[in-house]
Amino acid sequence: MMKIIIDNQRIEVEGSKTILEVAREKGIFIPSLCDHPHLAPFGGCRLCIVEIKGRKGYSPSCSTYVDDSMEVRTDTPQLQRLRRQILELILSEHPHACLICSEKEKCDEYKSTIRKVGEATGCVLCSNNGRCELQDVVEALNIKKVNFPSLYRNFEVRKDDPFFDRNYNLCILCGRCVRVCHELRGASIVSFVFRGSRAAVGTVLDRTLLESGCQFCGACVDVCPTGALAERAVKPTSIPDETIKTICPLCSLGCELKIELNGGKILSSIPFEEGPVNQGQACVKGRFAIRDLVYSSQRILKPLIRTKGELEEAGWEEAFNFVAQRLKKYKGKEIALISSPQANNEENFLFHKFAHEGLKTENIDSSARFSPFTSYLDWAQEKGLSPSLNFKVEDISKSKIIFLVGVDITVSHPIVGLELIKAVNNGAKLIIVDPQEVRLSRYSSHWLRVNPGTDLYLLLSLSKALLEEGRSEKISRIEGFESLKKSLDKINLSRSSEITGVSERDIEEISKFLLEENPVVFLFGLGLTQHPWGQDNITALWNLALQAQGQLFPLGLENNMRGELEIRRNFGAAGMNFNQIIQAVEKGSVKVLYLAGPFPSLERSKPDFLVIQDSFMSENLELADAVFPATTFAEMGGTFTNTEGRIQKLNKVIEPLGEAKPDWWIISRLAQKMGYGGFNYKRPSQIMKEIIKVIPAFGKVSYSLLEKGKEVFVYEEKRERKEFVPLEYTHSPLQTSKEFPFCLLPDYSLDYYRSLNLSKEIKGLRIIRDSRWFKINPEDAKKLKIKEGEGIEVESASLKIKGIARITETVLRGVIKASFLWGEDSDFSVARLFSEFSPDSFTLKMMPVRIKRGK
Repeated sequence: MMKIIIDNQRIEVEGSKTILEVAREKGIFIPSLCDHPHLAPFGGCRLCIVEIKGRKGYSPSCSTYVDDSMEVRTDTPQLQRLRRQILELILSEHPHACLICSEKEKCDEYKSTIRKVGEATGCVLCSNNGRCELQDVVEALNIKKVNFPSLYRNFEVRKDDPFFDRNYNLCILCGRCVRVCHELRGASIVSFVFRGSRAAVGTVLDRTLLESGCQFCGACVDVCPTGALAERAVKPTSIPDETIKTICPLCSLGCELKIELNGGKILSSIPFEEGPVNQGQACVKGRFAIRDLVYSSQRILKPLIRTKGELEEAGWEEAFNFVAQRLKKYKGKEIALISSPQANNEENFLFHKFAHEGLKTENIDSSARFSPFTSYLDWAQEKGLSPSLNFKVEDISKSKIIFLVGVDITVSHPIVGLELIKAVNNGAKLIIVDPQEVRLSRYSSHWLRVNPGTDLYLLLSLSKALLEEGRSEKISRIEGFESLKKSLDKINLSRSSEITGVSERDIEEISKFLLEENPVVFLFGLGLTQHPWGQDNITALWNLALQAQGQLFPLGLENNMRGELEIRRNFGAAGMNFNQIIQAVEKGSVKVLYLAGPFPSLERSKPDFLVIQDSFMSENLELADAVFPATTFAEMGGTFTNTEGRIQKLNKVIEPLGEAKPDWWIISRLAQKMGYGGFNYKRPSQIMKEIIKVIPAFGKVSYSLLEKGKEVFVYEEKRERKEFVPLEYTHSPLQTSKEFPFCLLPDYSLDYYRSLNLSKEIKGLRIIRDSRWFKINPEDAKKLKIKEGEGIEVESASLKIKGIARITETVLRGVIKASFLWGEDSDFSVARLFSEFSPDSFTLKMMPVRIKRGK
C-alpha cells in the first residue's frame, strides 16, 4: 500500500496505477484527450501534465505511475496556463468557431439552417455535438479565444466504407483509433501516416478500410474523442435522451450493449465499458446491426390467419381461437415443434412445457442440433462422460497454449479472438488447424493447413507423437490409457504427413509444446463437427486434450443455445430430432408443424396445418395457416445463457412494435385458450421461478443477483469424469474422381437473427461478408477459364447450385469453398441444402463436385 498526496489530499494507493487513474478514482479532474481506460498510456496530448514535488518540469499524469510518498499538484496557475496553450494549439487545426463562440448557447433556432452545409466546420454540424470530449475539455479550461492562426487541413471526407465516415479535418491526432486497432483488436488497419505538420491517420497506400481488411467492429469510432469518426446512421440532430443496457443476441457470447434511445426509438448500440464478457468491445453486428434488425421492413407486426385460401390480418383473440381449434383435432404424435436457440430461457422453457404437457408431444427440437455444442454433449452422453462446460472467456488469455480447430474465430466469436490475441501478446503459442488461412493465422506459432476432411488423422497423429515423446505417471493412470496406446499402433507419422499435408516436423514440434507448456486450452467449432465423421473428430480431440492435461471447450453458435440445450435435456429427447421431423413432414406422418425457429423450405412438403411464430418474414410464411408476430430481443425481458454457461439478464429496451408480443406471452395465452392449466404467467420472472424449481442447471439463478451485476453460471452437478476413448482410423480422406475433380468445402454463415438474413437486410454487412461467393484458387480458376465475378455452376451426383466466382489465394488447390445461410437467399440456403441432399444427417457434407461456367 502506497501513500501519496494529490492537491493536499492524502490518498492510499494499492497496486500499480498512474497518477491520472488515481485522480479519477478520487474525483480529481485532470484534463486529457489521448488517454483511454482500455489503452496503454500514450502521453500524446500533454493536457494531463502535473507538477511532482522534487522533479523538474512537468510530467504527463497518464503515463507517470505513482510512487510512495509522492506529492502531486494538478491545478496550479502555471499548469492551467500551459494547458490552455496546448489546447489552443490543438484547436488551431480543428474547426473551433462554435467551441469559442460567445453565442453558442443561443443558436438553437439557427441550427437547422446551418446543418444544410455538407462539411462539418463547427459543432452544430458535427455528429458528435453534445457528446464530444473536446467540447468538455474546452469548457473545463474555459477557452474563450485561440491565439494561434487557424489551419483547415482540407482532407477529403471519406464515405467510401460501410457504417461510418472518416473526417480527419476533425482529428486531433490523439492516436486512440490507431492504438485500439493495434492493441485490442489486433488488426492494425489504421496508423499514423506522414510526419510533422502533415501527420495524419490513414491506411497503407490510402486504401479504403474495406480493402485494408477492416472488419468494422467500431472500436475506433467508440474511442474517438471528436467527430472524426462518425456512425453514418446517427444524424447530428440525434442526441440520446436515454440509455438502457441489454444483451446482444447475435452470437453465443452475450456481449453487454448500451442501447441509445431518443424519444423511445433506438439510435445506436455501443458496447458497455464494463461488460463482463466483452469489456467495452463489440463486433460489427452488435455495433451496427441492432437498429436495422429491430426496425427491419421484414418485421411481422400483426397476427395472420388463412381464410378462403389467403392470409389475412386478425386480432389476437381471433388468431388464438383459430389455432386452438385446429390443434385440438390432432394427436400428440402428429405434432412437431421447432424452437429457437435465439429465444430466451423463459420462452424456451415455456415452449417445451407447452409441447410436452399441453400438446402431449415429444417431437420438439431446434437448429441448435447442428451446433458443435450439441455434437459434444451427444457424444459425451453416448460415451458415459460428463465434461465440465463452464468457463470464462477472459481466462483464455492466461493460457500458454491455445489449440484452435474448425473455426474462423474472428468472424464467429470476435470477442474470443481478442482474448487469443491478448494471450499471444503475453507469450502464448497459438496453434490453428484449418485448411484455409484465417485472420488469426498471422498470430499463430503454427498454422496447420490440413487437407480438407483429414482433421481426424492429424489429431490421431498428434496423440501418437505425444506417446512417443513421453508421458507423465498422472496420464498413464487415466482409465483407458492402455487401450488408447493400442488404438494408435497403426498410426504412422510419415503416412500422416502425406494424408494431411502437415509435415512430420510440425507434428513433432507441436507434441513437444503440448507436453511442456501449461495451461493448455482446446477450442473447436463447427468445422470439426459438421462432417459425417464429426463424432470421431471429437473423440480424437478429447483424447489429445487429456494427454496434454488441457481444457476442451466447444464454441456455441447462437446466443441462447446453451440455455435451450439445458432445458431440452431436462425434458428429455425421446421424440423426433430435427432431421427426423423433416422426414416425417415429407412422409406426412407429422401433420402439424409449429415453427418458432428456422426450418427448411416446405414448398414441396407442406403439412396439414402450419403455424409460424416469428419476428420476421420467411420463405415458409406464404404457406402458413397462422402467423403469430413475436417481438425481438429489444422488446422483451428475460435471461440468456451464453456459451460460457453465464446466465445474463435481458432488459426491455423499447415498447413492442405494432401488435408483436413476446414469445412467452404468445405461448402462455395460446395454452390457456386450449384449456391447459399452469400457464397463467404475467412476467418472465414468474417463469424463471418455475425453471429454478424443476431444472437443476438453473438452481443458482436469482433475478436480484442478475440485476446487481453478479456472476451467475449454469450449475453443474456432476464432477468431470476423465477417461480415454480409444478410436481407430477407419475411413479414408475424401476421394475425388475424373468426373468430380473438385472438393466442395461448405461453411455456415451466422449472419442471421431468427428468420432475418442480416447480410441481405443490411447493406454494409453484405459488403464485408463473402456469403454470396464461391471461393476458388487462382490456378483452378485459370484452368477452368473462370473470371472474378463470373457466374458458375457447382454440381455433384446429388446437388446443383449456382453462384458467383471469387478468386482467392487462401483456398487450397482442388477445393471450392462456399458459405451458406438460413433464410431466403435461395441458392445458398442451408435450409434448402438440408432438404435437398442431407436429410439423414444434420451436416453440410464436404463432397466431390465439378465446376463449370454458368450464366
